Amino acid sequence: MASMTKRLGVIALIGLFASLVGAQVIIDANGGNAEPDFDTPEYILPCTRNDPAIDSCIQKAFNHLKPYLVKGIQDLDLPPIDPLTIPELGMENGQGAVRVRAIFSNITAFGPGNYSINRVRTDLKNLRLDLYMSIPKIELQGRYEVAGNVLLFPIQSQGDFWAFFGDVTAVARVQGAEEKRAGVRYMNISRLLIDFNLGRARFRIVDQINGNNIIGQAMNQFLNQNAKEIIEEMRPAASTSIAKHFMSFLNGAFTKIPMKIWLRDA
Repeated sequence: MASMTKRLGVIALIGLFASLVGAQVIIDANGGNAEPDFDTPEYILPCTRNDPAIDSCIQKAFNHLKPYLVKGIQDLDLPPIDPLTIPELGMENGQGAVRVRAIFSNITAFGPGNYSINRVRTDLKNLRLDLYMSIPKIELQGRYEVAGNVLLFPIQSQGDFWAFFGDVTAVARVQGAEEKRAGVRYMNISRLLIDFNLGRARFRIVDQINGNNIIGQAMNQFLNQNAKEIIEEMRPAASTSIAKHFMSFLNGAFTKIPMKIWLRDA
């Protein structure tokens, strides 16, 4: 009898704690604790693991997120993505015709919020997601510092930059890893690979290091006449830098949302 009373007291305490944190704890038939039930935020469209159309469900879920990401999600400490601000992106390319080290800072990007997830491929057993997306156009502005060689010409330049990219397509390959905290499962992104293609590109820089605009004008002309080749040379370095930034951005969200909220077991 004393044992039963003690057990009921423990269950009552668990129920009280659950009510305080806004979650309902489910007690299984053996008296053990299962994961709590959480309220589903309006910005999440849940999917179920055994859904035969799971790829389509996750595609809809990411597209459903769009208006919330544009405004920012305060619950997850996610800032607005349109305009998107990026403190710094650094990239270095040491091979080919374009061998430069570039640092872009105080970046503001207009247009990322108009993304569309066109296709999703999943391997939930291994927590693998491949997201195929498109963005009609992106405009960037900010500061730049570049040093290195383009073809056979040494360059060193810094100043303000503006760039326009149109018909952007990209694939993001997300590798997740399950982690448990206080008995609750979360997904941590352990690896993120991004590759992209640009249908159109234009650049404009205002060189401030050389004391006149002659070099800046020459670089603007060179950049726009050879945009396709330069982007192709710099794409691996740019992909790595962008993936590093967004891996941190996405982990800020995924590590705060229990997996059972967005990916239900049944």
